[in-house]
This record gives sequence, C-alpha cells and structure tokens, in this order.
Amino acid sequence: MHNENLPIPESIIKLGGSLLGLPDLRSRLKNFLGDFSRRRSIVICGGGGAVDQVRKWDRLYNLGEERSHWLALRALSITARVAEKAVPGLELADSAESIEPLWKAGKIPVFDPFQFIIEIDEESIDSLPRRWRVTSDSIAARMARVFGARELVLLKSTTFPERISMSEAAELGIVDEYFPTAARDIHRVVAINLRAEDPEESILYSVSSQQ
Repeated sequence: MHNENLPIPESIIKLGGSLLGLPDLRSRLKNFLGDFSRRRSIVICGGGGAVDQVRKWDRLYNLGEERSHWLALRALSITARVAEKAVPGLELADSAESIEPLWKAGKIPVFDPFQFIIEIDEESIDSLPRRWRVTSDSIAARMARVFGARELVLLKSTTFPERISMSEAAELGIVDEYFPTAARDIHRVVAINLRAEDPEESILYSVSSQQ
C-alpha cells in the first residue's frame, strides 16, 4: 500500500507525547538520534497532555468520537511544533514534498500528523477510523505503511517486554486498540523506553508473522 509519489524513509520514529514533559528530553532525544544509523527518518509526535485535555472535554461536553478525534489531530499539530524545537536538527516538514530537501540538508523532518491525515490518508480508500481507539501510535504505523518504511520505532515512557505481540501490547494498553491492524505489514516494529537509564529495544511482532 506504499504510495509511490512519496519519499521512502528508512524509519518512522514516533515520539510519545508524554515525553515532552521529560526535563532532559533534549539531551536524551539528541543522544538517541545521534546513535541512530537510519538517516532517512521521519519523526512524528504524540499528543500527550494536549490530547488528554480533548478527552476531558469529550467527557464533559459529549463532543462525540469523530469530532473529538479531529480536535485531537489538531492538537498533534501543536506537539509537532514543540518537538521541532526539542532538539537541534529536527525541522518541521509542512508537506510531503518538503521531506526530501530536509534529508539532503542533513535535517530530520518532523511531520505534522494532522497534515498527513488530511492530505494523504483522507484520500485513501482504507483510511484510518476516526475514533478514540486510533491514537498517534496507529497514525505512525499508518504513515510507515503509506510511505513504505520498513521500520517503525516507538519512543515511549514505558518499558515493554523484550518480545511482545502487538495484540498483547494493545491489551495491556501500551499501544492503542487499532495498532495491531495499522502495523500488521511493517517489517520491523520496536519500542524503546526513552526515560530508562539504558534504553533498549523491544520487538513487537504480529501474530500472523509467527504462524
């Protein structure tokens, strides 16, 4: 399902929104990216507290799932711009066309998930559901599939088991409910607790790949 009109990254890196509150995020993310060998990567950022606020408003005012989903996507536009400032070398990509020039300039693009959804995913016949069960984890997985990335890296605040199925991770609530479907065709999916003193990769596998 790779869109041939899009640049092909080696990796999609999803920065958990909760990590934006990490006091030493700048140094931790800089160290991670400095050690990361895949230079053709794209970063997207989760919603963290901004999306949590939308959830609270939904409970208070019964906004409805679809409207809340779109509001949460707009909140991701804010966190994308915060992430851009977190580490020197990250730069906001305001369109798919701007990604390749950023790579050539030695930058790592931060892609706005809202832009991805409205400009790319909305045009797909199998676009993501507009529901709370679809979070930025699934958006990152969807982006990896559409851009043709072989690897998805989830930077989290939680340590995963060394190997865990995507379905098990969803049942534990450490990825969203739709993630096993969104990530099913990605060659390599790993999770890393960026808050850990010595962050290590955990492999997330699909059940079908083990059969």
